[in-house]
Amino acid sequence: MSRNNAIVMRYDSPDIQAQCDIVYLHGRGGTEREGGFALPLFGRANVRSYRGPLSQGAGFAWFENAGIGVALPESLSGETAKVGDWIAADTGRRLPWLCGFSNGAAMAASLLLANPAAYSGLSMIAGCFAVEDGDLPENGLAGKPVLFCRGSFDDVIPRWKFEQAEAYLAGPSGARASFLPYEGGHELPLPIKAAVQAWLGAEAG
Repeated sequence: MSRNNAIVMRYDSPDIQAQCDIVYLHGRGGTEREGGFALPLFGRANVRSYRGPLSQGAGFAWFENAGIGVALPESLSGETAKVGDWIAADTGRRLPWLCGFSNGAAMAASLLLANPAAYSGLSMIAGCFAVEDGDLPENGLAGKPVLFCRGSFDDVIPRWKFEQAEAYLAGPSGARASFLPYEGGHELPLPIKAAVQAWLGAEAG
């Protein structure tokens, strides 16, 4: 069953001049508490970490899958609209930055594709686009800063899905894409925190 109301955990920066606002989306089977483990990636930022709308084992997910790395289209579109409404209802003076891990990265990418004007940019960690090549629009992310982080030993996401994402971001998407490979598998990669912070600092100002 898909939940209609948002459940969100907030991590406010002690810095009153917080650099930016981050919306963090957890991986499949995780919860909003995962955002606490991701905080070192963001430096001086206010972070909102949402809970996925669908039950998934002991945790939650963002959409139903047709296969590994590919969503059921009706589930992806419906849940993207719902989560987008959650975020829009809670947005303050600044456009939020999206960041997601794994399943959350796919949802974050779907949100940005659905409404690029609503977000400042995107960080994808160990995730991909949950659609087929033909469903990725030309210039769908035109001018948007996107950081794509991929572990060299990640064997959860199929290699072809990573390659699809990299090819789209580097070309047809129109995004201002940066690519961050790292030594690791399919886990939240805090060892790359300095590189992610540096990218965010350069892009968010």
